[in-house]
Amino acid sequence: MICIYIFLSILSLTKSVAIVNHRIVYHFNVSYAVNSASIVLINNQIPGPLIEAELNDIIIIHVQNNLPASERLAIHFHGMLVRQTPQMDGVPYITQMPIESQYSFTYVFRAYPSGTYFYHSHAGLQSVTAFGGIIVHDRRKPWNVSEVSSGPLLFSDTWEKPDRLTQEYNLLASPFVWQGEPTYLLINGKTNFTLTLDPGRKYLLRLIGSTTLSTVVFGIDEHPMTIVEVDGTLIKPKENIKSIELSSGQRYAVIIETNHPTRGIFLMQLAIRWRTLVSGSSCTGILRYSTHANDLVDLSSIPLPSLSTQEELRSFSFENPFESLLSIDHMPKRAADREIFLYNYQSRTADGLGMRWFTNNATLDKLRLITLTQPLIYDAFNGIEHNFPHDATYSIKQNQLIDIVLQNTVATNGVCETHPFHLHGHKFWIHSMGSGMYNSAIDSTPDIDNPVFRDSLTLYATSYDHLTPNRSVSNYLKPCGWIKLRFIADNPGLWLLHCHIGSHLFMGMSVLIKEDIEHLSMSFIPQN
Repeated sequence: MICIYIFLSILSLTKSVAIVNHRIVYHFNVSYAVNSASIVLINNQIPGPLIEAELNDIIIIHVQNNLPASERLAIHFHGMLVRQTPQMDGVPYITQMPIESQYSFTYVFRAYPSGTYFYHSHAGLQSVTAFGGIIVHDRRKPWNVSEVSSGPLLFSDTWEKPDRLTQEYNLLASPFVWQGEPTYLLINGKTNFTLTLDPGRKYLLRLIGSTTLSTVVFGIDEHPMTIVEVDGTLIKPKENIKSIELSSGQRYAVIIETNHPTRGIFLMQLAIRWRTLVSGSSCTGILRYSTHANDLVDLSSIPLPSLSTQEELRSFSFENPFESLLSIDHMPKRAADREIFLYNYQSRTADGLGMRWFTNNATLDKLRLITLTQPLIYDAFNGIEHNFPHDATYSIKQNQLIDIVLQNTVATNGVCETHPFHLHGHKFWIHSMGSGMYNSAIDSTPDIDNPVFRDSLTLYATSYDHLTPNRSVSNYLKPCGWIKLRFIADNPGLWLLHCHIGSHLFMGMSVLIKEDIEHLSMSFIPQN
């Protein structure tokens, strides 16, 4: 249910129309799916309701936790910068206490920046099914193209077994038990999603990587894409893209043309990259022109799109990086004020049976936080230090230019994994990336002058990945790729930087960025 309260404001007379400022209200009821004891849904649907707003509107979301007593939650609005309202970032124990069963919480923040985003639970592995899209519209968009009326395509992965609660228990247990690879990929919660469009038109299609484990590749047969937006940022268009890679947390807006001269039914495909494939896990959907709405077709006779291999995807990322379109989004060229090196690795727990992910010898799993009685951001605001996980916290100062290097290493099973990372509260630039071990003496030059300004990245396995024939446990901890991100410390708050694979985050693969606490403010925007 959406209620819209409209307040008119008149801007400069140079504008041809007055801008309408909204307070847009959503109500989220979070509960288990019917006949399930672990599948978490928002308003009993997957994906959850689409949030739409204009740039700088005020979004109000009332969240009611109707899960059983043992299940807490919080909702994160992925890519929203929540400036001056960092307590609305939706991270349990960090920016808020988790919402207890049968209690509610109201999020209030401004819709900023514009573009394609999404929300998801930030508790345990609930985000496998508890997620939905966000579109923040901007009247200054450079394209004059109709959006797909059915909304964005949200890609997700799911498991038949074990159930989510068993997975969560096993990941932190001794002995450790891995959750396994996903059984299915889904497009908008379906294995057979159909997208119906009119022929002879151009459409803007938004793609959202809401997977919790899988990096995926997506394509539509006979319909090359022009990429115009990356993680909400306008880019110099990349044309004639046959397939596109989305790591968990990444989003793209693409333009397609429905101009095939003879056919009206085409297959879409979503497939996994960078992990071992489970038979049948790929997802096939249908693009159908409205003039062929009633056609009966044997889908086995229709060709699948040609999807890039993981080597092609990695080469594209290294050799053809995205570039920001607007000068306001260009990266500063000067030397960073501070460089933070984060060495990521997997290791057994002290008993030799459990498993965690570590960053610079620190792991930040929920067991370190669940005894807190108030969120850490309130401690930071009040100058209380003793509750902080200091070995996993990095303090930065106002307006510093920060470089963070993420170093990848081979895991205990001899495989170097590809990790998607997301930084809360910021967008950043991909300064550079490379293979092997990072060397600050020689890796100081940016790869390109104008990298894209985004909030989610892919730390690739440049060697010893799951397809490498010489991989073995003897390669454990060998360096296998790095990436350097750059951002300006202009948003005081307490922000997570973490792997966006749900199980890796759950197992501790995250750090806290404690930013400019001297100027920290926590505004509470009126709901009325």
